[in-house]
Amino acid sequence: MTRFGIFAIAFATMMVGGKAIASDCSAPANATALATEIAAGVNASRRANGQSPLQFNARLGRAAMAHACDMQVNSFFDHRGSDGSSSQVRVQKAGYNDCIVAENLAWGYPRAAQIVSGWMNSPGHRRNMLHPRIQEFGIGITQGPKGPYWVLVVGKSC
Repeated sequence: MTRFGIFAIAFATMMVGGKAIASDCSAPANATALATEIAAGVNASRRANGQSPLQFNARLGRAAMAHACDMQVNSFFDHRGSDGSSSQVRVQKAGYNDCIVAENLAWGYPRAAQIVSGWMNSPGHRRNMLHPRIQEFGIGITQGPKGPYWVLVVGKSC
C-alpha cells in the first residue's frame, strides 16, 4: 500500500455523504504511521489464518473517520453513532454499496500493535477481521483527551 493510500485512510477528504466532518475533530500527529501499522497487522493476521489480504477502500476510510470523529467530538464510545446510525448506514452515506460490513472499535490504546492483538483475542472482532468474504477496509483514527479513538471498517461491495 502506498504512503498516499494510508494517508487517505485517516483523512479521506474529511467528507461523508457530502457533509463535512466536524472541524474540531483532530487526528494524532502520527496517524499515517498508526494507520499503516493497523493495516499491516490486519493483513498479517489474515495471511496467518489462511485469508487473502484486504485492500484499502476510500469510502470505507471516510466512514471510519466519520465515526471516529463523531465519537471524539461527542465524547462517547459505541458502535451506534450520536445520530443513531449503524456502521452499515455510515458506509452507505459514504457511498459504499455493501453486501457485508463490519466494524471494530478501540479507545485509549496508544499503540497500533495493542489494537490488532486485542481485536485478535476478542471472538467478535477476530471474526470481523478474518471473515472469508470481506475484501476491503478503511481506518479512522482521532485523538481524544484520554487517547486515540480507533475505527476499522471492513466490507465487501455488491
